[in-house]
Amino acid sequence: MKNFIISRIGLTFIFALSLLLLAACGGGSDSAATEGNSDGGDKANSEKVYNLKMNSQNAPPLEGSPSHHAQVGFAELVKEKTNGRVNIEIFYSNQLAGQSESLDALARGTIDFHVGTPSAWADKIPEGNWSNLPFAWKNEEEVYHLLRETDFGKIYEEAVNSYGVKLLFYYHSAAAGYLSNKPISSPSDFKGVVTNMSGTLKGDFYKGMGAGIASIPFADFYEGLLRGTVDSVLYPYYAMESMKLAEVVKYVTVPGEVSPAIGIVSISQSAWDELPSDLQEIVMEAALQIEKETMPLSKAYTDKGLEYAKEQGLEIVEMSDESYNEFLARAKETVWTEFAAINDRTKKMAEILEENSAQ
Repeated sequence: MKNFIISRIGLTFIFALSLLLLAACGGGSDSAATEGNSDGGDKANSEKVYNLKMNSQNAPPLEGSPSHHAQVGFAELVKEKTNGRVNIEIFYSNQLAGQSESLDALARGTIDFHVGTPSAWADKIPEGNWSNLPFAWKNEEEVYHLLRETDFGKIYEEAVNSYGVKLLFYYHSAAAGYLSNKPISSPSDFKGVVTNMSGTLKGDFYKGMGAGIASIPFADFYEGLLRGTVDSVLYPYYAMESMKLAEVVKYVTVPGEVSPAIGIVSISQSAWDELPSDLQEIVMEAALQIEKETMPLSKAYTDKGLEYAKEQGLEIVEMSDESYNEFLARAKETVWTEFAAINDRTKKMAEILEENSAQ
């Protein structure tokens, strides 16, 4: 009986050892591998589906708007070009990460994509203040030239990359002007007006004109204007419809302080690195295509926003050339100068801006 038990134990040990040896020889399996895959990891990687999440600081945009095309259009184009291997789910109004927390969430890989503005991250990436410099460009072609045909954009992207985030593309978001409850056509009209300030440099610019300043998230503009927390905000004109701001303002100033406003779509560096090189190439190709396609949409939505304002009975306030030049001079003396003084990167960016302005 004793010998029988020992034999049973010995057989069990040999069987278990055999299973361990088989497992070791077989190796692990990639979760992306499909049945019948005999080509190894390369084929498994080529068939893996990446489901990624995009956090957006914007409210759900109007169909056909630059913002809609930069988000929904981009997600659809990526899915199409990758044959469904990359799927992007969009979460609006900072559902996944707040406006101020989004950069760190991207850097940690908590979220995969983020849609926002450079100035929203300016407290951590001060080079991002460029997007909110007053009267720094006059149209889509000029800002595209700065971002893609000079070192201006490259310098900013280096700053973003150093934070563990990859900037994919810029999108032109239509002209952004003063939406207010007091007519603003010249610097003197800002006296006594409480205006929203994004970024970190505009304090002296607005205060020098006699304005008070507040800082509230874009998603809270409606309530802020309704309650009188602010009297004026700087935002793309089409937001009068998409965010219903026409219900809480009376005046619209043209031309815009930022014309056009610029948004950015970024991806976590960790999410980017996880994509195989062929998908990286496809995603970047789609990004640059969408970037260019937002230019005509931006122009159209500037006009659309102003037409909507007129239909809603708002007054369009036009500044004279003299007033425009006064705004520009004040901007250069304050915001542009402060921007240049931040660090070596912003100094170089400001030099490029000045050279472009002179030309």
